[in-house]
Amino acid sequence: MSVSETPERQQPGNIGEGAAPPEGVAETPPAQTEMERRLAEAESKAKEYLDGWQRERASFANYRKRIESERESLSEAAYAEVICQFLPILDDLERAVSQVPEADRGQPWVEGVAMVVRKFEQTLRNLGVEPIPTEGSKFDPALHEALTHEAAEGYSEGDILGEVARGFKLGDRVLRCSRVRVAKGKQSDSQ
Repeated sequence: MSVSETPERQQPGNIGEGAAPPEGVAETPPAQTEMERRLAEAESKAKEYLDGWQRERASFANYRKRIESERESLSEAAYAEVICQFLPILDDLERAVSQVPEADRGQPWVEGVAMVVRKFEQTLRNLGVEPIPTEGSKFDPALHEALTHEAAEGYSEGDILGEVARGFKLGDRVLRCSRVRVAKGKQSDSQ
């Protein structure tokens, strides 16, 4: 047989119907190719679904954290609001004890009211409520409310002269600012 008479199936790169593939190359049946394509699609969809599920799971975890944080914040706000409702009562009791005439100071009812004040203060401390210090402090608008601005000898601008009503904090949260009298700087003679 001559080169020009070579059958079609023996020519490289030209595989005819029913012809055997070149040596070392296996022919892939059409059904297997279709199955591989479908498998690749299914794996792609599975990866897409897994990614979506993981994103939703992370989103839900963040949602739960946010809701828990909001719930805690609302609970703290309600707790603080209840405590604030009792502070004027403490003010009145303290004022009553401080205004008792000297002749009545040893009376049992006066001692009883003073004991109620002490128990009230202890209960507030047990709840985490602390008074805002003012003695020897400078005025801080985040902690104090200035009721008066007075000229005072021996004090510099912004020194607290005295406390009119105690302020209270619950942790870092100010429940009520201290009401204070604040010193004014010295005025010049030309004014």
